[in-house]
Amino acid sequence: MEEKKKKKHHMSMRTFLLIAISSLVLIVVAGISTGVIYFSGQTAANSLLDQTEEQAERLADQIALHHFRIQSSQNTLDADLSETAFLAGGRILVIDQNYRIQKDTFSFQQDAYIISENIMAVMSGEKERQRWIRNSYAEVILPIKDEKGEIIGVIVSTATTKPIEQRYDLIVRNTLILDGIVLVGVLIAAFLISRMSVRGLRDMNRRIAYISEGNLEAKLPEKGFSETRYLAKNYNGVISQLADIDSTRQEFVSDVSHELKTPITSMKVLAESLLQNEGATTEDYREFMSDIVNEIDRETKIINDLLALVKTDKQNAVMNYAETNINELIDVIMRRVTPLAKARNIELTYESYKQVMAEVDEVKLSLVISNLVENAIKYNVDSGWVRITLNADHKFFYIKVADSGVGIPEDAKDKVFERFYRVGKDRSRDTGGTGLGLAIARSAINAHGGTIKLYSESGKGTTFTVRLPIHQEDITSADELIDEVMSEDKEYGSTDRKDKETGE
Repeated sequence: MEEKKKKKHHMSMRTFLLIAISSLVLIVVAGISTGVIYFSGQTAANSLLDQTEEQAERLADQIALHHFRIQSSQNTLDADLSETAFLAGGRILVIDQNYRIQKDTFSFQQDAYIISENIMAVMSGEKERQRWIRNSYAEVILPIKDEKGEIIGVIVSTATTKPIEQRYDLIVRNTLILDGIVLVGVLIAAFLISRMSVRGLRDMNRRIAYISEGNLEAKLPEKGFSETRYLAKNYNGVISQLADIDSTRQEFVSDVSHELKTPITSMKVLAESLLQNEGATTEDYREFMSDIVNEIDRETKIINDLLALVKTDKQNAVMNYAETNINELIDVIMRRVTPLAKARNIELTYESYKQVMAEVDEVKLSLVISNLVENAIKYNVDSGWVRITLNADHKFFYIKVADSGVGIPEDAKDKVFERFYRVGKDRSRDTGGTGLGLAIARSAINAHGGTIKLYSESGKGTTFTVRLPIHQEDITSADELIDEVMSEDKEYGSTDRKDKETGE
């Protein structure tokens, strides 16, 4: 019996925000409450010790003044001791320098002798005083000094901690009640904040689901938080590009259908003409067959370009990397296209700044360079010029193809690399183009892990710059490439960036 696959449950952003905010506030409130309770307890304890010590100092002064005549009828010292101990809920011991208890408000150890390390430490002057809270009592031991400042005894005074314990319990109870109120308020606030935070995303998700059904004309509203607005803006940009691609694809299918159909129709007309012309001569057959061959060549070029585009696509490309002399590769291409340039009196120059050996797929890179150079010749003016340069640094090599041609319109610059786009259909047909050349070039460059940039002004020529890694292990990751492009946009102007990309 097959085990059922467990459905993965992912936490929603709303739940995460609710838990995160509540947890954070809970930690802060718990920390503050613990601190308040602790310091309140410490403050109350110190206050009780201070009060007990203050009363013990007053009584010690009186005892020294009356020379330990505690039960004398001439003073109220005995009554003061008993009343102070009673009000404090504790006990007072008066001990002379012989460690004999002169007064015990509890009368348990009256006239007895007492030996204690703490009492001896104060009696000997080793410690000025002793104070602590222990067993629900605050205890203070102070010396009794005569007029000369000599210690003649000690007083031990204790006070119950029940009052501060009651205050402590009240503080704890009130703090917990306040914490509960705060937490309830925080939960409500966190719920509202989390709901408001994700409301825009939930609306975007609904709209994206609607768009995913093929409604590319729908757009996301660019409102809400800045992050949401940026996300909507970027998504709308992607949708616009997809819509353009879809529209261009449909147009391309129509164009290709027409382009493929036209040679077939022409061949059919030519063949039917021959069949109907019973008196056709050998020369007629040669002329008609020559036209048919031209139409077949035209059909073959369209099909070959489509196949090349598929083979150079990064996801489908099989790359055969080998150490290649780029200088020699460009030399070969230059010799091949020179007749095409001479036919229109176009000056073709090639300048190499360095000898470059790189790991590339020679066939695909040759296709890229040939396409760029041939386009520079085809879409140039008569008696114009085409310049090819090669440069390199420690990591990349750069190929620049510049021409004095007709240029590319501003509204077409972002689309010329799309596989289903042609700048001018009439111009492409006149030059034998299928509108796939730059798409093939970019696919091959992407497969190498490189980049291609375009700089052009209508009527003032075009410059293509290609950057490719010398070694395949130097390929820049997607994240690094994004950061690099964004950094360039901020740090460089168009001219500086152009020079940087071309390595000049």
